[in-house]
Amino acid sequence: MTKLKTITLAAISTFAIGGAAITTAEAQPFARHYSDNRLTTSYVDGLQWKINNAVQRGIISRNQARDLRDQVRRVQPLAWRVQTGHASPGEVQRLSNVVDRVDRLTSSYAANRPYRRPYY
Repeated sequence: MTKLKTITLAAISTFAIGGAAITTAEAQPFARHYSDNRLTTSYVDGLQWKINNAVQRGIISRNQARDLRDQVRRVQPLAWRVQTGHASPGEVQRLSNVVDRVDRLTSSYAANRPYRRPYY
């Protein structure tokens, strides 16, 4: 009788563990991973440096930099959700739009040379 109880308890514990694994997998409906490596927390944190550097080089104005910093600050919480796979497709698109905008405005290839008034 003792062997039968042991086998029964082992079978019950195996089914319980298997059932718990299924429930945790089903509890994450938006668990997706995206291939764009610019949608990570470290890259989004580095955008502040890119903005400051673009201001120092004269690519963007201080007002544009302030607007970009505000946009980055608003989407920083989304970067963690996207990186861990818990963001909805709309949140991923919002973060991607802000990252693209900052990259486009701060890159020296897309911007013209800043206008400097000649000294006479």
